[in-house]
Amino acid sequence: MKKVTPLTSTQDLEKVKVGDQISDNTGKSGTVESVEVLHYDRENQYYYKIKNNGTVLVIK
Repeated sequence: MKKVTPLTSTQDLEKVKVGDQISDNTGKSGTVESVEVLHYDRENQYYYKIKNNGTVLVIK
């Protein structure tokens, strides 16, 4: 299981793919169903849709 937080390196966040098991620092965890990355001026937002458990958002 991979832990994803704002302290996780950008390289590691980019490596997360559909089917991976992830968890965040709020206790939400599960299997990744889809990944969406939004790029803004100085930040990236990583949205990981979790099967049956909502979405994990990491802003970097």
